[in-house]
Amino acid sequence: MKKKNILGCVSLLLCSPLSIAMQPMDDQSLSQATGQDGINIGVQVGKIEFQQISVIDTDGLTPAATYKNKASLVMAGSTNSPVSVGFLGVSVSQPTVKMVLDADGGLGRPFANIALSLGSNITGIKVSPFSVYLAGENSTSLSGASKSIFTGSGSLNSDVSKLLTIGSTANNFAINFNNTNKPALNIQLGNVPQSHLIMLSGAIQSICGTEDGGGCPIALISGNTGATFNFQLKASDVSNGFLLNGFYAGVESDGLVFGNSGASSKFDAALNSMTLGTLNSSDGAVFNGLKNGSMGNMGAVGASVTDLKVKINGL
Repeated sequence: MKKKNILGCVSLLLCSPLSIAMQPMDDQSLSQATGQDGINIGVQVGKIEFQQISVIDTDGLTPAATYKNKASLVMAGSTNSPVSVGFLGVSVSQPTVKMVLDADGGLGRPFANIALSLGSNITGIKVSPFSVYLAGENSTSLSGASKSIFTGSGSLNSDVSKLLTIGSTANNFAINFNNTNKPALNIQLGNVPQSHLIMLSGAIQSICGTEDGGGCPIALISGNTGATFNFQLKASDVSNGFLLNGFYAGVESDGLVFGNSGASSKFDAALNSMTLGTLNSSDGAVFNGLKNGSMGNMGAVGASVTDLKVKINGL
């Protein structure tokens, strides 16, 4: 009998708190319960690195019967080194990126809202020199089989060609922000009452506009020939910068889209020290019967874009 009494007491002790916790709350108790509106996240990071990123076509050209091999476009370092994306002005005591996540019923059409912004100390982004390559079947990664486009000695594989190079050791590709109106983006999933998946805001001051007055070097490559120039973009309005308000990106039924609504603010763009012809040759080399030489500087002052829309469909 004593054992039964002890077991009964233990059962009551175990079950009582559980039964109290599971009791429904009345309206008055619910009205006094409060919670945080959304979730705030701060991330502190100095830089992001990656070896290579690939966009892969697994079936070649269709309907051509003789071109069925897979290939890929690969973004990687200009040499066999990681691509580094660094945040300028980063501080260990302040978040680099701030994120606010929230959700709403949307009057029967619910959606999630993610607002991303930069810390007040972040002044820009710098990307180490990188290139875009065309890789053949033997150098194209697949699910579960990652392949490098470089050999063990650091040279390119025989079925890989370089198409584009941006930046150099002396002049990295850099985006500088407006100090009083940092870039931000708002992401919505679900109903998307803002009409696009991603909406941008804030302002940038320049692209490749501060490290060197001439801009950052870009090379477009076709075999042993191509075009080289130094690219630079600056906001025409130095005080307010080039506004990103109205620019968007998203997914539509037939592909990815990005563009802007209405007229953008104005910018000055330049292609400095442009040269066409044989790559890595001095002035005076001959290409197709003509000597290589500088084409001079090209550009536009006070330009803007209106209702730009670019759509990218699948391969």
